[in-house]
Amino acid sequence: MTERRVPGTETLARLGLDAAELVAGHATEDRVLALLAGPDGGALADALGDLPSPEVAALLVRLEARAPEKAVRKAIRRALYRLAQRGVPRPAAPPEPEQSRPAAVELEGLVSAVDGRGDRILWLMRPLATGTLLVAAQVNEPAGLRDLQVVDVGRKQLRTTRQRIESEGLRLVAASWRVLDALLVEAQERAGTAEPGHDYLRVRPRLTTEPPAPPAEPVSSHAQPPGGAEEAAALAADSIQLIKEPEFRAWGPAPEAAAPYVEEVDAIRQSPIVLTPLQQQERLREVLARAAAALYPPATLARRLAGTAYVLAETRRPAAARLALAVAAAVREAPARAHEVPFVAALVGAGVEGLFASPEPEREGALVLTPAEALRARRSSRPGHTRG
Repeated sequence: MTERRVPGTETLARLGLDAAELVAGHATEDRVLALLAGPDGGALADALGDLPSPEVAALLVRLEARAPEKAVRKAIRRALYRLAQRGVPRPAAPPEPEQSRPAAVELEGLVSAVDGRGDRILWLMRPLATGTLLVAAQVNEPAGLRDLQVVDVGRKQLRTTRQRIESEGLRLVAASWRVLDALLVEAQERAGTAEPGHDYLRVRPRLTTEPPAPPAEPVSSHAQPPGGAEEAAALAADSIQLIKEPEFRAWGPAPEAAAPYVEEVDAIRQSPIVLTPLQQQERLREVLARAAAALYPPATLARRLAGTAYVLAETRRPAAARLALAVAAAVREAPARAHEVPFVAALVGAGVEGLFASPEPEREGALVLTPAEALRARRSSRPGHTRG
């Protein structure tokens, strides 16, 4: 051994360590660490640097991360440097043990059906230590984000608010928070520049740091969508049944939007030119087609129906949900023929007075209602509803 190694070996012996065991990698790591933490820690580190062994170098690297004193860690680095000069490279530091991460907080989501104006309510909730972070949004299809409220609420207040909303006829059902988050991101982008306090993208980091999913309507496991265009068309043929559901009661067009088509119908009905019933019906069908395309754009109508179908399915109405999904598929598949779907025709006829009317003598005593008559009867039998 060199002159420098003799003092190191003596130091090791004085501390009760066997140099041969250290070189062979048989030393107890915790015992060496305890000695490094003592008054001779620096001297021990220097002594270990006198043992040109890969096992000693690996031991020093492990102990450097565990040594409590800064001076000892510095002495260990000096020892490793000396070993490197003697041909013993510094080994890579061991990987840090994977620390158990706290379980991610799972958010909750609630969504309402789409109303006649294309609006719906989306709630995202993140549990807090003393309550809940509630992000409540009003989203329009297709205009985007209408309103956004962000509040910390107690669980009792949250429950009371939900009960009040549902007592007014607006049902909220559970939905995947990731799906609703994606819809909110889409709604914010559609709305454009947000007003102060109404920017979901600024609020979003308080809920999640995950990248948003592509926007899509929620899908329920309780209602199987039609398997293809043929099945969708077959189901949609019976879609007049949807008017029985309260969610569609206010889906008729706004009077001001329907007014131009009402005037057209009146002009056809009162035309000084004598038209055969067949000619009159053909002109009325043309009005129906144009009114349906303008008042209920197929892409918008399909999204509204798909969103409402989810609520129907989650509230134990799978048959109605399938009808809504079928109409959505039918108008997407053949948008130019959307007016031929009974449900769409009923919506238009509910606002365009006289579109489906027949001469009074023929209608007297009729047992079958037209789509428009059925929808108007349904609407007039229920009191109006205004959201608070």
